[in-house]
Amino acid sequence: MSEIETNIVDQEEETDDETARIDYLIGFVGRLLAAPLKKKGKKETPVVDVKITTDDIRILTMYASLSFKNQSSLLKIDEESLPIHIVGDLHGQFHDLRLLFSRCGHPSQTNYIFLGDYVDRGLQGIETSCLLMALQCLYPKNIFMVRGNHEDYNTTLTYGFYDECLMKYAKYGEIVWLSIISAFNHLPFAALIFGRILCMHGGISPNLKSLADIDKIVRPTMIPAYGLACDLVWSDPENTQNPGFSLSSRGISFSFDDSAIQDFCQKNGLDLIIRAHQISSDMYRGGHKFHAGGNMVTIFSAPNYLNMGNDSCVVRVEKSKLVRFIVFRPTISK
Repeated sequence: MSEIETNIVDQEEETDDETARIDYLIGFVGRLLAAPLKKKGKKETPVVDVKITTDDIRILTMYASLSFKNQSSLLKIDEESLPIHIVGDLHGQFHDLRLLFSRCGHPSQTNYIFLGDYVDRGLQGIETSCLLMALQCLYPKNIFMVRGNHEDYNTTLTYGFYDECLMKYAKYGEIVWLSIISAFNHLPFAALIFGRILCMHGGISPNLKSLADIDKIVRPTMIPAYGLACDLVWSDPENTQNPGFSLSSRGISFSFDDSAIQDFCQKNGLDLIIRAHQISSDMYRGGHKFHAGGNMVTIFSAPNYLNMGNDSCVVRVEKSKLVRFIVFRPTISK
């Protein structure tokens, strides 16, 4: 066989593989979006009745790892991607994620940035993270995912995701958990929208001198105990007596005051920082909270989180570059 004929055969095989990959992802996404709610007697529960196999996990995590690996640690999203929706913590509330899509738009036609904490505490972290990874692979120009502090080996051991994997997959549970954590280790850490809006899960860092520092984070990586990669998923805004940065009351990373936020935005030409990571009593109505005179906003996108009765919200950045909030009121079962 000549070199030209060999190249033609290789191209045909690559085309076949890509077609099979897309067909699989379309089928998987369709199955998860169409699955009914489980019933308890005659009453629907907030749990979606769908089964993800260990083969699904193996295939999806392989696809997702490759897709994340091809992205920068700092995602750069241009004006052509507007309007775009920014989504905060979901914590395994899979039914609420589907309601979010039904209100804000199907991911095939609507752009989203997800700011992490896809798993832990909620009942369907596997379904939530797998659907988002499948969507990101299927629509890489529409769906962007960044890492939260719960997309981590150590955190998921404590807050429920590891136990969820064992409960649903028994003797294969640990393999499922490790496969998903391995994909998480490839996730980007932040997103920059048209050079003026910075999005991450946690917050800024004394180790973050310029936005280029984020791109220097080498992946795949576990979340370290300290340093920039740690702070981007763990740090918090907090009004303290100490100006600038202080050690966090969480016992990891830092907290920072309004002056640190304003100084960082000014030095890096930013209008706004959008972050997630927190839900406080003053966010129960509206699902969001402003800091530093509007230079930063915290959002939370899991309504009725742990039965708190809280609102949730999504930020929408319009083509005009104006920002608005889409608020979701909780559905509380009686």
